[in-house]
Amino acid sequence: MTNTLQTMMYKIFTFTLALTFLSSSTGAQGIDFFHGPWKEALDKAKAEDKLLFVDAYAKWCGPCKAMAKNVFTQQKVGDYFNANFINLKLDMEETDGVTFGHKYEVSAYPTLFFIDGEGKVVKKVVGGQQPDGLISAGADAMKKNDKSGKYAEKYEAGDRSYDLMLSYIKALNAAGKPSLKISNDYLNSNPSITESQKMAFILEAAVDADSRLFDQVIANKDKMANLVGKEEFEKKCEAACQNSVNKAIEFEMESLLTETIEKAKKTFPDRAEIFSLKSSMMFYKAFKSEQNYSTAYRNLARKSGKDAETLKFIVQDIYHNFKGNVKMVTDATEYAGKLFDIKGDMESMNIYISLLVHNKEIDKALKVVTEARTRAEKKGDTLSEYDGMIQYLNSKKA
Repeated sequence: MTNTLQTMMYKIFTFTLALTFLSSSTGAQGIDFFHGPWKEALDKAKAEDKLLFVDAYAKWCGPCKAMAKNVFTQQKVGDYFNANFINLKLDMEETDGVTFGHKYEVSAYPTLFFIDGEGKVVKKVVGGQQPDGLISAGADAMKKNDKSGKYAEKYEAGDRSYDLMLSYIKALNAAGKPSLKISNDYLNSNPSITESQKMAFILEAAVDADSRLFDQVIANKDKMANLVGKEEFEKKCEAACQNSVNKAIEFEMESLLTETIEKAKKTFPDRAEIFSLKSSMMFYKAFKSEQNYSTAYRNLARKSGKDAETLKFIVQDIYHNFKGNVKMVTDATEYAGKLFDIKGDMESMNIYISLLVHNKEIDKALKVVTEARTRAEKKGDTLSEYDGMIQYLNSKKA
């Protein structure tokens, strides 16, 4: 390898290493993208009364690749976008993308669109985004697409028909506006509706787990699951529980956290333990309760087994928030080693090496990379990244 190429690879590796912990992935499920033509995706968005989110990208675009790898894959991004949008990726140099480009102008990559069911652009963002920025853009699009006003006028005029009330509650929830009082007032009026309608309304209205409405969800969980399907029922319950966890953190209420975890066990039992441990991590992290936080992530690591994304979540969460705590970083390094054993790819190796460098375990890091390079050479893989990494690590010894 020439000196120029070595220098280039050194710079690439140090940049990659720096990014490893800046892009914190938080779980196994990122954005679920629609597979099909954009016009079908738009029809689906209209049918479900959602906005269509479009990632207009090009294969050669660096920021597009970075978002695909480090942003769209994050659980918090997936949770938000899967719940609120129909999501579509469009290669603008392929046929369907070219057709889309005839209607919607794209002058740089990536360009991100939020489009309503009628095909109107509600919000357009040009350039790569970090996770929180992308979620903020989505929230802003939701507010701009607020349809509650048209229902509010009819409501104030005295319309209490079931379709109007259900649409009104959905619109308020989608816009992030309070809906609890209106929901309770409607139900307390003993409306003339079928049991199925009542179940559907309560499930839509119960946006927080710490509410009497959610207690009714628990009491009628079998009926509701049969009505909307188990997956949809549990998704709504998990979203309501997450809202209450966020409230517990905001108001520093450990009792609310405990209450919410118990309700999670009753409504989505298969995922409740993972949810409770992650929620506990988030709660105790917010208040720097290191002992409780440690207990939560250690239990989560044991529960996760060989689930690579959960291990990655734990490692990066520790590093971002407690990298000065030697015991926690030691745990994170152990988990990072397990992560690399499971996945064996360049990303997981970068994470592991980052921790070893942080711990000043340079010789061990060199051994890990050298052994990985040998395996890659036997498979005929490109070795330049390994060589850049080895050069970087040798420079740390100097």
